[in-house]
Amino acid sequence: MLVFGFLSNALAFEIITKEDIKLKVIVNVDLIKTADNAIILFDSSSSMNKPYKDTGMSRYDVAKNILIERNEYFPDLGYHFGLFLYTPWKEVYPVQKYDRDKFAQALSTLPEKATSATFLTDGLKRLDSILNKLEGKTVVFLFTDGSDVNKGGGRKKPSAFAENLAKKYNVCFYIISTADDYYSSDLFTKVKDFNFCSRVIAFEDFIEHPGYNSEALFTVKATKDILTITDKKVVGIKTKNFLFDFDKSELSQNERDRLALLAAFLNENKTAYSAMAGHTDNTGTEAYNMELSFRRVESIANYLVENYNVDKAQLIPFWFGDMNPVTDNSTREGRRQNRRVEILVGGM
Repeated sequence: MLVFGFLSNALAFEIITKEDIKLKVIVNVDLIKTADNAIILFDSSSSMNKPYKDTGMSRYDVAKNILIERNEYFPDLGYHFGLFLYTPWKEVYPVQKYDRDKFAQALSTLPEKATSATFLTDGLKRLDSILNKLEGKTVVFLFTDGSDVNKGGGRKKPSAFAENLAKKYNVCFYIISTADDYYSSDLFTKVKDFNFCSRVIAFEDFIEHPGYNSEALFTVKATKDILTITDKKVVGIKTKNFLFDFDKSELSQNERDRLALLAAFLNENKTAYSAMAGHTDNTGTEAYNMELSFRRVESIANYLVENYNVDKAQLIPFWFGDMNPVTDNSTREGRRQNRRVEILVGGM
């Protein structure tokens, strides 16, 4: 394909290949935890019975199978996990030390079919008593269409409960959205007010791009390379880091020129996606650096969408503040290298 040669001639990019679409990687890489706890609030309401594309399966079946599949290779870095239904409330795997086999057994007990109503507000209320017992950072994966049986009548909307939890605890909401009506969208339009680590993810993106759940809980240490053992078929592109000036999120002209190459590849390969991770040096507070790393990765995503019409669904943003430096922050050059966005393209 012409675009492969176009990119391979650009020193900014490194072609990653594999044979027969079977990737072999060196597994002795360093993984950095980006959270301490993970809670899955799973939706087994009747709305999840809607078919998923042309798979012949419901959204519920697809989501359940994805959780089972990803549990098989998820790295155990000392997390505490919890799995709950809120339709209605049921403890499937009470928060405890993650154990792959026990978690797999818990997943096997999920209902065969989605049949119940949606008690989202009740689920978020119960979540409060769980979060207040946890230490460290928690990621809540909330599968929902945003609807709630208790809507109307002056009652607080689910978004109000979720926002309160985000401000009360060290928690990030990853809302996996199947919303398709106006009322339900309220939860998702408000998520930007929660904090800088919460986000809404389209159900399709979560299902088809594993990076959405893995990067929420861990990231690969920047000083290590993942190596491929083949040279036949292109499966991804790794680019040199995009660097930023101190306390800035604006792109230089050089970085914009490099993004033209990335945009060309994504536009020619609609099944590909780009995982983008924003970072900072260690100057400033943890909260400010988290926001700054968000603005850096957002600036790249927005530039690709606005200037090259790249499909936003192909862009997977993450931001980590100063938690994963590529080199020592004690020198000016080290801090410059740490003010970066890392980009990896995969999915071909």
